[in-house]
Amino acid sequence: MTEIKVLKKNGSELTCKIDTSDLNRVKEFGPWFAEWHKDFNNYLVQTLVKTNVNGKVKYIKRSIQTVVLDVNPQAPIKHLNGDTLDNRKSNLELYNRTLKNDCEKVDHETMAVILRDKFGNPKHKALISMSDVNRVVRDGYNWVVYYKGSEMMVVANTKNGRIRLDEYLMKPEEGAKIHHINLNPLDNRRDNLEIKED
Repeated sequence: MTEIKVLKKNGSELTCKIDTSDLNRVKEFGPWFAEWHKDFNNYLVQTLVKTNVNGKVKYIKRSIQTVVLDVNPQAPIKHLNGDTLDNRKSNLELYNRTLKNDCEKVDHETMAVILRDKFGNPKHKALISMSDVNRVVRDGYNWVVYYKGSEMMVVANTKNGRIRLDEYLMKPEEGAKIHHINLNPLDNRRDNLEIKED
């Protein structure tokens, strides 16, 4: 293991860990710095890479974890131990956005489906009735929070298109809408959903 010192914007130092075998590759990218990233709620180690787009010079940020794994700069990567400054290969994993959701039991009638962001970080929990678990938590259905304008909803992006969790559970007639009785779009338990004619 090798430790690299990186500077934050205010000039203070942070320590980043990488495998010694990745040191030369990391050095090739030039100087690294630590920058706060709101999606990770932590610092990421990044560098600026010079590119030429349509004859114009642009600088794009490249995170150290994408260099270590030698993947596309946009690839979603999880830090398994939650430490974004630990960029050893054993702590990094490409996040597969198509995996079924994790869940946790709330009580004997309710299950919480863990909704993750594009990086695999848990962000929200959607409540469902225990009777719907096998239908909702399954391969091919990765449920996430989606905003349409200011309206929040739980959706899965499937090979057949985007589906809303509340509509998937209630199967309303065309033109009808699903109403969340307690007005919480994350609460998709059967006793909180009702069909309203438009």
